[in-house]
Amino acid sequence: MSRVPSLPRLALALSFALLFAACATSRVPIAQAGARQETNTPQVHQRGDEPASAPRRLQPGLKQQVLQESPQARLLPVGMRELSEGRWLLLFPARPPNAVLELLSLEEVRPFLTIFASLGPRPRLHLLEWPGASNHMGQGAASPWESRLREEFLSRVGPQLLPLPESLMSSRLFLALQLSTRYMGEGIREAAIALFTSPAFVLSVCLSIAVYFAAWLAPEPLFSKAFAATMTLRLSLAVGLAEVGHVALASLRLYQEAQAASSPQQLEAASARFGKSMGGTSLRVLVTVATLGVSRLIPQVPESGIWRQLPPVTPEGLVLLEQSAATAQAASNGALIVSGVAAGTATYSILSDAPKPSTRYGKPHTQENPTHNEAIERELASREAAGHTSLRKDRVQRNAAGKRVYDEAPVGEIRFRRPDASSVRPDGVRHNTNYVSNPRDMKRELEAFDAMKRADPEAIHELYLLDGTLVSRYVPAGIGFP
Repeated sequence: MSRVPSLPRLALALSFALLFAACATSRVPIAQAGARQETNTPQVHQRGDEPASAPRRLQPGLKQQVLQESPQARLLPVGMRELSEGRWLLLFPARPPNAVLELLSLEEVRPFLTIFASLGPRPRLHLLEWPGASNHMGQGAASPWESRLREEFLSRVGPQLLPLPESLMSSRLFLALQLSTRYMGEGIREAAIALFTSPAFVLSVCLSIAVYFAAWLAPEPLFSKAFAATMTLRLSLAVGLAEVGHVALASLRLYQEAQAASSPQQLEAASARFGKSMGGTSLRVLVTVATLGVSRLIPQVPESGIWRQLPPVTPEGLVLLEQSAATAQAASNGALIVSGVAAGTATYSILSDAPKPSTRYGKPHTQENPTHNEAIERELASREAAGHTSLRKDRVQRNAAGKRVYDEAPVGEIRFRRPDASSVRPDGVRHNTNYVSNPRDMKRELEAFDAMKRADPEAIHELYLLDGTLVSRYVPAGIGFP
């Protein structure tokens, strides 16, 4: 069994990365985008970042240098530079805490609770006796479902880098994670308690610590497996490199302290430190890594579903759709170096003078608002992966049988609507979704939402802001959701 790295070494290794990540703006000056529009809108249920502006277009000639010489470069969330052999260097500026992402409601995590409940046993009271039981913690054989989750996680993310017992269910780390929820903030505690009482979820978090977050122990962590590299890139774009490093440091410290605990009081203290370090954004990162690590076992929540826990675009409009990489390395100067044709192509398509909107499910929604188009494409890809049929993009409203439907009480003589995304679920229920690009159009969008409900009361209807904020949802009586 390999020696567990010391906590001082761990903290020193990560402190440089976090320090330079916080100072990245001094290397590549990048300012926030223009002031966001404010308007009075209905009460909404937050589940993402603030509304983002559309991606800005830059001249192709800038692709060979750090984007600091053009005034337009200051509108980008990261400094980008194309290196040799298809590698890209990304410099991340410091980002202030996002008040919206710092909250995570029970309603937002319900879909994941249902799915994780199907993977493992029912939650049970976990008792720890000391010191007699401490010598045997984690020494029992793993159950078949635990072995299955472990094999799946390792196959997707990579080999474990920290020693783990044969069974994590009775380990100190497992118990410490469950205890930590009582110390989390009010804005996330209810959701955290629900998540951490699921044995399958807690097991996935344990594996996340031993496999993914343990890789952050190195001074310049390298993620050589494509799945882990892609996850690192997308998490960094969504919440910032420093935030991901913060979660890694907190997780690894919990592992260290749980391993070294010699009394219930010491384990409780370790849990308290971890719980108090978790904010809404940190918890979203944990949920994302834990869920994606076993996502092939839970096809009911395709990848784009979990990414709704994070903003679909960066604050300045950089779309996170299909951002993939072959390798990712977090350098000690606060930069992320990624390689892979997909990463270069996806990133450059946003920076180039002629970005190409996705058209897999139909023609672009508009040429002027690529973010809106990508939100629709991402939603339909999610539904197709979940087994939906009759996928329709920006086409006239139809019911589950494919029959065109009309509003019996039209507003402004508009008798029919065109849902942004529409599909039929495996259970035969039509599901329509619209997105609001500009909050100033909220009144008009709510009128369209009500019109679609009147035209087809047997269907599910949803209305979102582009950042994933739920504005309104209608689910017919007797229909399960999600």
